[in-house]
Amino acid sequence: MVGVQLQPGIYTNIFPAVLPAEPVTLMEIQRSLAQDLRALREEIERANLRVHVYAYKDHVYGYGQGANTFLSTKGFSPTTVSFQEVPALTAHMVLQGVIDLALEKGFWQRWKMSLKGVEARTEIFRPEPKGTTTQGRVKVFAGYDLRCAYYPTVESFGLVVDVIWTYQDENGMPLNTPKMRGQNAMNEAWVIQEEYLRGTNRFNLQISQIRMHDYLLPFAQEFHTIPLPCGGQAHLKLEPFSVILGR
Repeated sequence: MVGVQLQPGIYTNIFPAVLPAEPVTLMEIQRSLAQDLRALREEIERANLRVHVYAYKDHVYGYGQGANTFLSTKGFSPTTVSFQEVPALTAHMVLQGVIDLALEKGFWQRWKMSLKGVEARTEIFRPEPKGTTTQGRVKVFAGYDLRCAYYPTVESFGLVVDVIWTYQDENGMPLNTPKMRGQNAMNEAWVIQEEYLRGTNRFNLQISQIRMHDYLLPFAQEFHTIPLPCGGQAHLKLEPFSVILGR
């Protein structure tokens, strides 16, 4: 994979997401006719269907593999929606596409994306640890805090990508910071995370550049093409939004 070379400047951690110009066909029902979405989602999960339902204002939208067949039995009917028409819905569909692709690649989720509210957010982690500490044999996993949103100022959807970390003991049980300190593994974990310089307790002043070039830009390349659960594809641009400084 050829690395992306950024031009000199200041950059955010938000990668533009380009969506098809054509509208998409979803399933839709009035919110007043679909009061118990929790029961509907539980039924979908029990049936092991890749169908999602998302409520926004007076409407409930459904999408995913087999959504037409399943949701038509629940009173939903087809509707045509442009991606810019309901930004919160689109943000959830884009992020669901990222999640589905990540799980196919072996990533794992700490918690599922909520289909309640406007914010589309989740956390995913790479399948193999970045390293293992000598003290306590703690596995250090690199991951990403992902959020998708629409940015009216630039008239574009964007995927916010933050690098995050989590820890597991030899048996795969999660460890929090106090437990890490109790095993004298925290400093070594920070070295694995490249936040501390190896062999010292000094903070790595190059950490921002490392995060961008070793984690964020490769992520955008790896997830450049995102199959959407509603059909079609979104594309992440390989360069994040830059910061334009005022005069």
